[in-house]
Amino acid sequence: MLMRKSILISTLSITFLVSTAYSQTPRTTQPQPPPTAEATVTLTEQFFNAFLEAIYRNLKPPSASLAITASDKENSSEKCPDVIVLERENNGVRTAVKFEQGTIVAPLAFSGSYNSTLMGCLKFSGWADTRFNLDFDKARQTLTARIEVLDVHLNDVPSLANASLAKIVQAAIDKKINPIEILHLDQLSARVPVAASGGALRLRAKEVKPEIVPGMLHLHVTYEFLGDR
Repeated sequence: MLMRKSILISTLSITFLVSTAYSQTPRTTQPQPPPTAEATVTLTEQFFNAFLEAIYRNLKPPSASLAITASDKENSSEKCPDVIVLERENNGVRTAVKFEQGTIVAPLAFSGSYNSTLMGCLKFSGWADTRFNLDFDKARQTLTARIEVLDVHLNDVPSLANASLAKIVQAAIDKKINPIEILHLDQLSARVPVAASGGALRLRAKEVKPEIVPGMLHLHVTYEFLGDR
């Protein structure tokens, strides 16, 4: 009986010592993640259309080379370049964006020329029904738009070349203009001085989720707050 008590007392003593030693061992402090919060930036339809107007007033109209065959490339010349130019307006159709529920639609006016092996130099103009699909690219940290061409309308093009030229114009917009970079997250980040605290906070944008509603685009931006002395 005495032996059993002795063993029990020894076991309890060892358990107590181990527990005490463990409790006194300093624990490694895990770094705390920075605080985060969401802010919403709202851009109106009028803002985007004013931006487009500024492009056409101050810069060259956007352009892209056409998707052409090797034989057509040989016939390309300065007098008849294989190119499509996005115009501000053509034949009464004006390039502009319209925000609808969940989507952005835009008629794109254009003109251009195409040196066809069979028909020679084809001058063309018209407009395309398009839809803009927005996506956040995490790897590149950018909000991008991809133009989806729904239909192409050509003016004064020979009927023999209409279908093939419409496909060429669609391919040029799909492959040569896409994707369009709307903004990089660095453009939404900021440094805020806090003089009374002797430093500053850096508001770093981590992610953006676009929400399209009639007339407006809401950008839901996730921020993290970091020290920046």
